[in-house]
Amino acid sequence: MTSDPDAGGAPPHPRAPCSRVVSLLADYLEERLPPSTHGELAAHLERCQNCLAQLQTYRSTVSLLRTLREDDLPSDLRRTLGEFLDRNRA
Repeated sequence: MTSDPDAGGAPPHPRAPCSRVVSLLADYLEERLPPSTHGELAAHLERCQNCLAQLQTYRSTVSLLRTLREDDLPSDLRRTLGEFLDRNRA
């Protein structure tokens, strides 16, 4: 996207769509998005290698975490993770 600096207003942030993608990855992987949003995100992932890499990293992380038992984590990490999850609950 280009913007005419004389046209007034700030140009759109070039990474704005990507930041939205990151915020939707969990819902995308768990198929909790409305069909139109899922389709838009899938189309974005087809053309954006950075977001696709982010999705693959997220998917790998989730897969790895599902193999862990609570006892596998050090107590300070369990506490930090619990605090993070409490702060970010929807």
